[in-house]
Amino acid sequence: MLSAAVAESPEQNPSYQRILDAGKALFVEQGFTATSMGSIARRADVVRATVYNNFADKDAILTQIMRVYFDGYVEIPQRLREEARPDQTSFELVQAMIRGAILWRIENAELRPLIDLSKHLPNSAWKELNAPADAAMLGWIREIHRRDAKRGLIRDGLDLEFATSALYSMIEAVIASFDVRSSRRKVEKTVQQLALLHWHALYRVAPDDMGPDGATIKRRSRTR
Repeated sequence: MLSAAVAESPEQNPSYQRILDAGKALFVEQGFTATSMGSIARRADVVRATVYNNFADKDAILTQIMRVYFDGYVEIPQRLREEARPDQTSFELVQAMIRGAILWRIENAELRPLIDLSKHLPNSAWKELNAPADAAMLGWIREIHRRDAKRGLIRDGLDLEFATSALYSMIEAVIASFDVRSSRRKVEKTVQQLALLHWHALYRVAPDDMGPDGATIKRRSRTR
């Protein structure tokens, strides 16, 4: 029998999410500096002591908001692995990651001022939170390219690790500056262009010439 003394996690506390939502709303509405712990308590409909029981200060609330945001990027490659279909090509998998990252940025457009602020706050956890997101997405792309290198699809003479990191930096830079007001058509055009630039820098075959198993369509047609 489990002991009744086992403490619940913060996320299981019904007040925790209300405080987090209240802090997020107030930071967006009136700015981080103008928001007090008292105003967060009032918005969350809890007493100040409950806020302090969950978060040491409003910086801790902002850090948790950022953690949830960056965790969303970590989850993109996890979801792609789980949902990958046998008929998807490597090009389509790279596209899917870029698309997911851009759409997550758009979905969280209201957080842009907070994200920018969190980079410059003293003792900011921004780098610590951003690192796993970058590692997860870069790891996903590396996984794809290493597999295709074994298939003989990568250009000769490339340092694959260096090239993949450099190309991911290009993707990251475009995503970081992407206009969150853009249409879905603009999203898809950006996804296509980034994926093509990435692809042609590494691969010896065109995206349309490659099947889901790594064999080229042209090679298949010659062996029929």
